[in-house]
Amino acid sequence: MRFRIRWAGLAFLVTLAAEIAVFIVIGNLIGYGLAILGILVLMGAGLVLVRNEGIRTWQRYRNVAAAGERPGPHLSRALVGLIASALLLVPGYVTSVIGLALFIPPVRSVAAKGMTVLAGRRLASSEMADLYGPRQVRVRTGRPTRNAPAESETVPVTNDTEPLEGEIIDPR
Repeated sequence: MRFRIRWAGLAFLVTLAAEIAVFIVIGNLIGYGLAILGILVLMGAGLVLVRNEGIRTWQRYRNVAAAGERPGPHLSRALVGLIASALLLVPGYVTSVIGLALFIPPVRSVAAKGMTVLAGRRLASSEMADLYGPRQVRVRTGRPTRNAPAESETVPVTNDTEPLEGEIIDPR
């Protein structure tokens, strides 16, 4: 936990330094008054988009739930939209560019897949199944490769074409 907190603090400081540097560069290019006006416009757009994305997310969730579908994929895309809108609310050009990039459909779908992977690491298997449906498991045939077995442990012998069986165990 401490490790993550340290990285979060470092990321905040790096982002703050980058925002200041980019603001100074843009201020020198177009003038500081226009640079401040640009930040205010981007923040206003972020405010409108947070509201619209929130309403759209709620409506999409209700429609998916009413249809009896799994809400996970829709919620991942909606969460990326909300994060993108929130990044526009943060005063600065670097976070605004990242937020605007997250509105581009290919970038948004890649980010949504990343959110799904992150949710898979954080949520229990049953919760993931409720949101995204059953997991897909890849099955390979052949002999299992293992380290040398303990003396009391026996190694099962299988045919080369027989699939191996097992269960998914939550690593926590």
